[in-house]
This record gives sequence, structure tokens and C-alpha cells, in this order.
Amino acid sequence: MSAPQAVLLVEDDPRVREDARTVLAAEGFRVLAADTIASAKHVFASEKPGIVVLDVNLPDGSGLEFCAHVRAHKELAATPVIVLTGKGGIDDKAEGFEAGADQYLVKPVLPRELLMWVRALLRRIDYDQGGAGVLRVGDLEIDPKGFLVRFQGVALPRLTVKEFELLYFLVRKRPQAVSRKQILSTLWHTVAVDHVVDNHLMKLRRKLPPAVADRLQAVPGKGFRYFQ
Repeated sequence: MSAPQAVLLVEDDPRVREDARTVLAAEGFRVLAADTIASAKHVFASEKPGIVVLDVNLPDGSGLEFCAHVRAHKELAATPVIVLTGKGGIDDKAEGFEAGADQYLVKPVLPRELLMWVRALLRRIDYDQGGAGVLRVGDLEIDPKGFLVRFQGVALPRLTVKEFELLYFLVRKRPQAVSRKQILSTLWHTVAVDHVVDNHLMKLRRKLPPAVADRLQAVPGKGFRYFQ
């Protein structure tokens, strides 16, 4: 029997934390609780959870700081992160996604809704790592199972989850141009934070060799494409 999937729950409100813990544990998840950024960093490094559920307003700072910490981790950067917050403005959501969040939920969030998103993100990771094959285009190779990108046989610097998904999505759709709204709907499950795609694409290009980065093209009035 495989070990239960671990969920790191970073929340300083005891009631919210206990409600979330109860519903997740009832579904077989191993819940690791933390109420500060400092304790979350310790648990994250020692336990290597499969997913993080993260409050924004924490006693020792913004949860988005911890989200950025996850994305900068050498080995665990691909860990899905769900951000919970009371701020529902477009700029707030953009800030959350740009920090590396995979989903942004505005409080109050029903425990069952949180459970649905945890399951959905873990299913997507399982599919990316096991249900899709290696994608090869010329000298470029994208391996969803290993979460690796190689160019001319050399592994490139590790990408964040969203950078990896964006590259894989555009390469798979090549040479078709894909609109911002379609990208947002597919990868971010929203259609309302357009500049998030542009920002992630800019960061992605910086990590890729020029020969690959130049193939990620903006198509006026259409969106973006990988052209080769």
C-alpha cells in the first residue's frame, strides 16, 4: 500500500485550519500543519509534501513569500500551491499567480471546495508525470514524467510548474497560435488576469537558450505560439 499523500496546510486561524484538516484527513490525506512562514519552511524541507495550501496573511509575513520560496527550491519547485486569501481583486490575484500559485481561492472557502482543488491539482501532476509521453521537437525534448527540459541533450535549469506547463502547452499546440484567454483557462482556470501569461512567458524565455526562446512568439491579435 502506498503512503498517504501529504498536504502542507499553512494557516494561522485555528478554526479554518481544523476545518480543512478534518475534510482532508477524512479523504485519506496526511495533513502537515504550520501557522507561520518559518515553521512552514521547516516542514516543507523535512516532509516534502505533495501539495501546499497556503494562507496569505500570516503572523511573520505574507504567504506569497513562502510561495516564492517553494518555486525557488532546487528539488521541490514543482509542488502545487493553492493560495487562500480574503483579497479577491484582480491585482491581488495577479500578484498571487505571479508569485507562483497554481490556484487562488478567496475566503470563505468551503472545505469541500478546497478538497476538490487539492484533488484536481494532484491529478494534473499525476497526468503530467505519468500520463503524457516525452515531447520531442527538433533539438528540444520535454519530459513530463521527469519534469525536465533538454536542448541538444543538455538539461536546462529547472522551471517552475507554470513555466513548464506553459512551454509544454505551446509546444504541443505548435504551430497554432493560442490566445491568452485559452492559456489562462487551461493552465490557471481563469480568464481575467491577462498579463500573467506575458509575465510568465518573459521569465520562461530568460531561462531558455536563445535558439528555443526565439521560437516562443507573440502573434498580434492571436496570442502566442511555438514556431519551428
